[in-house]
Amino acid sequence: MTPYQAIYCGGDRLKYNRRMLGFGLIALLICTIAVYSIYQNLTYEFKFESGELREELTSPDGDYTAQVFLQLYGGAAGGVNVYVNVIFHSEGHIVRAVYYSDAKSYLHVNWVDRDRLSITNTGGGENRSIVLTVGKEIYDETGRACRAYSIQKNYTCYSKKNSIPS
Repeated sequence: MTPYQAIYCGGDRLKYNRRMLGFGLIALLICTIAVYSIYQNLTYEFKFESGELREELTSPDGDYTAQVFLQLYGGAAGGVNVYVNVIFHSEGHIVRAVYYSDAKSYLHVNWVDRDRLSITNTGGGENRSIVLTVGKEIYDETGRACRAYSIQKNYTCYSKKNSIPS
């Protein structure tokens, strides 16, 4: 074997190693994205803890308390989100979010009966109003909660993209 052939053979090997390294990095990136996506869907909690408490409403039988929060975002050019947490008094005062949306110009929350909460959120030609059965249904305008496995398993989830019951 001549010295030229040895160098040429080494060059092919170097190209092969670089190509395999490139494929390996791409495969690693794809796997990382897939694992992160799966992790997000398995561990996402529909939970909100910041904002200004607007009002609290106790259910007719006293088993639940709905807390309506307003959350400012985006500074001077931003807007307001609204979320509703429900305190489950019979389950050790556990707090669970049941509603999240961009706040419209008219917002009203009231109990329809012992476990159904009516949330009216309308304005600007948009309607994000819904009646939810507490402990069974939630509404997330973004739809993120509706994609989470733990939410799908335990709740009927409504969003801006899927149909809202009348």
